[in-house]
Amino acid sequence: MSIWLSIGLVAYFLTAVAFLIDKYLLAGPARQPLAYAFWVAVFSAAVVIFIPFGVFIPDLVYLMVAFVSGATFFFGLIFLYRAIRKTDASVASTKVSVVSVAFAYIFSVFLLGESFRLMDVAAFGVVMAGIFLLGKTGRSVWSEAFFGGILFGFSLVTLKLLFDMSDFVNGFFWTRVGFFGAALAMLVFTSARREIFKSYRGSPLFSKFLFLVSKGVAGVGFLLIDIAVNLGNVAIVNALLGAQFLFILVLALIFGRKIPAIAENTNFDVLVRKFSGAALVVVGIVLLFK
Repeated sequence: MSIWLSIGLVAYFLTAVAFLIDKYLLAGPARQPLAYAFWVAVFSAAVVIFIPFGVFIPDLVYLMVAFVSGATFFFGLIFLYRAIRKTDASVASTKVSVVSVAFAYIFSVFLLGESFRLMDVAAFGVVMAGIFLLGKTGRSVWSEAFFGGILFGFSLVTLKLLFDMSDFVNGFFWTRVGFFGAALAMLVFTSARREIFKSYRGSPLFSKFLFLVSKGVAGVGFLLIDIAVNLGNVAIVNALLGAQFLFILVLALIFGRKIPAIAENTNFDVLVRKFSGAALVVVGIVLLFK
């Protein structure tokens, strides 16, 4: 097995673990999606460690694009966590991730000047068919997947645009500043501020520890995905979203009885739809990037 393929599988296993921890934490009464996304953004302040490695103050246009990219990522997280809270983690994470991949491709055509082929129309059709089947397996999260996918897709493409305009360090740093800034802006609203601080006070020490573990695992996972994309085939790496689905499902089956909050619907007809939808998603993504 190629090293980059092994890295990709490890990466999606780690993100699967992180999604299940998020599912468990979001099942608690003190963990609301907005508050959860806020604390994720707060921990992104660790990006200051990049300052000695070439960070500089760019022009106004660059800053505006970076802040918008970071802000859209923040609001995308809220929709993702809403989806995870409402339905099975395997379905929620796959639907939001795949819609994000699809819209990232669409936005790249308009913002990065990439070409759009006839084959892409068929690929999008296959992907949407897969998402439709996944959507039939539990509570509806169509709106969360759609808006979360748009926001993540836009954030990803604008991040790529910033990399092209400058370099990795500054693109990553200033988008994280925008991410953190969008979270702080939510404190202006009384209801949001009440929800955020209630979530902190109402969470036991063990939940706070699990939150840190989840974000650390997810961070390593997303870094490994970037490495796998850099070393190997982007189509296959993206198609490994199907492996993430399987990892989540298997882990939920193993631990679901002991931890009901992460248990998945495993009725036969539901499993058939889940696996059929995941298979179509993989095929569609391979065709999209072929």
